Amino acid sequence: MATEINRMFSKIYQNYDFMNHLFSFNFDKLWRREAAKESLLPKMRYDILDVASGTGDLAIAVSRSAASKGKVVKVVAYDFNKDMLDLAEIKFSKMGIRNIKNELGSAFSIRHRDGSFDVITSGFALRSFVNSKDEKKGLQKFLAESYRLLKPGGRMVLLDMAAPDDLIQGAFFRAYSKVMLFVGSFVEGDTYAWLVRTIKEFDKKKLARLMASAGFKNVRIRNLPSGIAFIASAEK
Repeated sequence: MATEINRMFSKIYQNYDFMNHLFSFNFDKLWRREAAKESLLPKMRYDILDVASGTGDLAIAVSRSAASKGKVVKVVAYDFNKDMLDLAEIKFSKMGIRNIKNELGSAFSIRHRDGSFDVITSGFALRSFVNSKDEKKGLQKFLAESYRLLKPGGRMVLLDMAAPDDLIQGAFFRAYSKVMLFVGSFVEGDTYAWLVRTIKEFDKKKLARLMASAGFKNVRIRNLPSGIAFIASAEK
C-alpha cells in the first residue's frame, strides 16, 4: 500500500495544491499557519524536520513563522514522493527560500541520528501512515521515529483531518464529501475517493493514545474552527 500511495500522489501532484485550496475554501493555508505557530520554540536557533512534506507548503509556513519572530531555523522537507519534492524545490527557488533542504525517503526509517531535531512537523500525512499496509503499524513506526529523532524537550506538531466532532459540522462534511468525490473524479477518482474515506475513518482519540504510548508528554488534540482539521502536539 505504501507503493500504491506513492503512485497515487504521483498521479495528482500537479493539481495537489489547487485541489487542496479549492476543497478547503483556502482554509488549508490558515491551518498550516496555525500549525506553524504551534511549532515555534522559545530559543532563537533550532532544527526542524517536516515529515511527508509533499509540495512543501507546511515547511514554508514553518520557515516564515520562525523568521517573523526573528528566529533562525533550518528545515528538512522529507517525503517519499520525488514528484512532490521536485515541485516543492521549484517553490523554494521561486520564493528565494534557502533554509529548507529536500530529502527523499520513508517516514518509517529516517536517515538522521537520534536527537537531531528540535521540532518535527507533518501535515495531512497521518492517514497515509495508518493506511500503509506494507508497513504494519505504520503510524506507530512514524511516532517511534519522531520520538527517536527529537532532542529531549523537543516538540512534535501534526496537522491533519478527521470527521468533525460537532453534529452540525459533521452533517455538513458528509454532504460536502459527495461534492469532493464528484469534483475529484475529474482529476483522479480513486485517489480522491481514498482521501475522503481516510478522513471519515481517522480516529483522533486513538492517535492521542498512540502518541502517549510512544513516550510523548503533554499530548494535546486541538480542533480548528472548521471542525474537520485538527492539530496534535506533544513534547519529548
